[in-house]
Amino acid sequence: MPKLSVKLIRPLGMVIIFLFAAFCIFASIFVRDIDRTTYLGNFLDYANSFENRYYDFRMRTHLDSKFSDSDVVLLKIDDYTLQKLGTWPLPRTVYADMLEKLKSFEVKVVGMDIMFPEKSPDPASDQAFVDAIREFQTDGRRVFIAYTLASGLDEVLEEAPLEMLNDAIQTQNAAGADLNPQKITRYTFPIEDFVTAEVGLGTINSQEDTDGIFRQYHLISNIDSIYYGSLALNAFEAFKDEKHTIKIFSNLTAELTLDGKPLEISREGETKIRYVGSSENFPELSLYDLLNADPKNEGLKKLLKNKIVFVGSTAVGAHDLRPAPIDSKMPGVYSHINMTYMLLNQYFFRPSNDSVKVSLAILILGMLILLASSLLENAFIEVLTLAALIVGAYQLDKLYLLPEGYETKLFYCFFCFIASYSWSTFWEFWESNLEKRKIKGTFARYVAPTVVEEMLKDPEKLKIGGQRMDITCLFSDVRDFTSISEGLSATDLAHSLNYYMTEMTDIVFETKGTLDKYIGDAIVAIWGAPLSIGNHAQQAVEAAMAMMDEMPSINEEFRRLGRPEFKVGIGLNTGECSVGNMGSSRIFSYTALGDNMNLGARLEGLCKYYGCQILISEFTHQRLSGIKSRPIDKVIVKGKTEPVLVFEVLHRRHPLNNHPNAYELYMKGYDLFSEREFQKAMEVFQELKSLVENDVPTLRLLSLCERYLNNPELAGEDFDVTKMTEK
Repeated sequence: MPKLSVKLIRPLGMVIIFLFAAFCIFASIFVRDIDRTTYLGNFLDYANSFENRYYDFRMRTHLDSKFSDSDVVLLKIDDYTLQKLGTWPLPRTVYADMLEKLKSFEVKVVGMDIMFPEKSPDPASDQAFVDAIREFQTDGRRVFIAYTLASGLDEVLEEAPLEMLNDAIQTQNAAGADLNPQKITRYTFPIEDFVTAEVGLGTINSQEDTDGIFRQYHLISNIDSIYYGSLALNAFEAFKDEKHTIKIFSNLTAELTLDGKPLEISREGETKIRYVGSSENFPELSLYDLLNADPKNEGLKKLLKNKIVFVGSTAVGAHDLRPAPIDSKMPGVYSHINMTYMLLNQYFFRPSNDSVKVSLAILILGMLILLASSLLENAFIEVLTLAALIVGAYQLDKLYLLPEGYETKLFYCFFCFIASYSWSTFWEFWESNLEKRKIKGTFARYVAPTVVEEMLKDPEKLKIGGQRMDITCLFSDVRDFTSISEGLSATDLAHSLNYYMTEMTDIVFETKGTLDKYIGDAIVAIWGAPLSIGNHAQQAVEAAMAMMDEMPSINEEFRRLGRPEFKVGIGLNTGECSVGNMGSSRIFSYTALGDNMNLGARLEGLCKYYGCQILISEFTHQRLSGIKSRPIDKVIVKGKTEPVLVFEVLHRRHPLNNHPNAYELYMKGYDLFSEREFQKAMEVFQELKSLVENDVPTLRLLSLCERYLNNPELAGEDFDVTKMTEK
C-alpha cells in the first residue's frame, strides 16, 4: 500500500465515523416519519433507540425533586380510594359528586383521563353525571373527558359528532398540507348523553417508541380535515380562555407558537414531552379525601381554586402504569400533566434545527480537538482529551443546553468521539503490528527467533542506522575451498555448502547471534547487536566451539555422499563497531563495520598460519569465563602498528585435551618463552611434542627457541611479536 494512502487511512476512518454520526443526528429529526418496514427505517429506529436511552438519562438527571407547580393538580384514583369505595369502575354518581366538590372549591378546568364509552346499568347514574357536567360548566368552567383514535382494524366512527366542533383547533395550512388523517375509535367514544351535554373531549392516544418507552405526546389529530386537541391541549386552552392557531407546513409537520416560542409537532400530531416530574413535583389529592372534604376547607380551596385538575388512576389494579423516561411505572395521567405544564410555561424543546446545529457544533469541535490530539501521537494525551471532551460536553449540556431547551444528540457525539478514538487506537496498533512484521521480516534472516521476539516486545531497544555498539564478531572460513569446488559438480557443491551453512547458521541463532552475511564459503556473524544479550563474547566463543563440535557429523554426511570433508578456521574479536542497516535507500543489509571487524577477519586468516581452528583476540579472551584457551602469539596484523595477543580456544575435540598434562606443559613452556628462558622452554616443548606430535603452535615455539639459542642477537625487544605482511 502506498505510504501516502496508509497515512490517510487513520484520518479517513475518523471522517467516515464523523459523517455517520452527523447523518444520525439529522435523521433523528424525522425518524418517526419514515416507514419502519424499510431498511432505512429499521436502521434509524435501531440507531435512535440508543439516543433515546441517553434522552431518558438526561430527563432523569435533570429533574428537580424540589420543583412544584401550582397551576396543575392531580386528583388521583388511588388504591386508597378503591379500597374505601370498594368498586371499580367507579359509579358515575361518584364522578357527579366529584364535580360538585370541585366546583365548590372553584376549580376552573377538569381533565378526566377516563373514558365513558358505554351506558351505566343505572340510567339515573348517567343522568346525575350529565347534570353535574352541565352544572360545573357554568361560569366558564370546563370538563373534558377522554377518547381515543383508531389504530389497526378498530371499528371507527364515520365522522366526528357536530358537538365536537366547539373544541376544534384553529389551523393555518400550507397549500395542500395536512397531517396524517385519523379516525375516532367507536369503542372508546363517550355515550351520546355526555356529548350532547357539551362536555369537552380530548384525545389520550399515545404511541410508545420501538423500545416500549412513552416519550411522545399526541397533541392534535386530523379527523376529516378538522383538527382536534388532546386532553392536555384542550384543558390548557380552556384554562387560558384562548384559542391558538397551529401552522401546518408543506413538509407535513406543524408548529404551535406560544409567546414567541415554537412547539414542533410531527406529521402524526405528536410532540416530545419535556418531563419535569411526577408525584413528587405536582400537587395531588386522593379522590376519596376530596369526596369527604368539608366544602369550606380553606386548605383545599387554596390548593384547587382556579386550577386545572386532572383526574386519573394511579392504582396498581387500574392498569394505567406506563414506562416513561423518568419512571418505569408512571401513571399515564402524568403525561397529560407534564404536557399541560409545558404549554402553560412554554417549557418546550427548542426547534430541531437549533438542536441539530448545536449538536453538530459540538461534534465538529470535538472531532477537531480529537484529531489535533491524535497528531501528537501520545496515548496519554489522547485518552485524556477523550475524557475531557465527554465530561465537558456532558456538563455543558447539563448546566446550559438542556435547561435552555436544546435537545442535543449527545449520544451520537459521544459515539463519534469514542469510535474515532477507538479507530485511532486500533490503527496505531495496526501500524505497530505492521512495523513489527517489518522488523521481523527484516531481521528473521539475520537474528535468532528469540532475539526477534525480544525486539518486537520492546522496539525502543532497536536503533537502526550506524549506531556504535560493543559486539563480538565471528569470521568462519572453509579451508582449501577452491580445491574442494574443483572436485565437485555445481549441484553437489551447492548442496554441500548449503548443508554446512544451515548447520552453522542454526548454531549462530541458538546462541542469540546475528547473521551478518555469507561471503562465498565464509560466514560472518555478530553477538550483542541489534540487542544487548549480556556477555556476548562468551556466547560467541561458545558458538564457535559448538561449530567445531558439529563438524564431525557434517563431514560424516559428506563421506557418506563421497564428497570431500570441510575443515574450518574461525576468528573472533570483541570491541566497538558501527552497527546498522548499511547500503542505499533501496537496497541495504544489516551489518557491522569498523577496525574491530577487520581484526576479527584477520584472526580467521591467521588460523591456517598458526595451525589453529579457533583464534580469539585478547579483547575477547578477557571477557571469557570457564573456557579453556592458550596464548599463541603477539601479532601485528597487516595495516596495524600495535601488537594484539592472540589466543586459541581449546574446543572439546582439541588434541591437547587428549593428554592429561599437555595443556599445563604448553602454558609452562609459553611462560618460559616469554621470560626468555629459551633452553628451559625448549625442553618443555620437546616433552609436549612427544605427547602431541603435530601441534603447530608447539612446533612453532620450539623452532623459535632453537633459533634464539643459536642466534641470541635475534632475540631483541620484540622477540615475541610477529608482524604479518599479508592478510
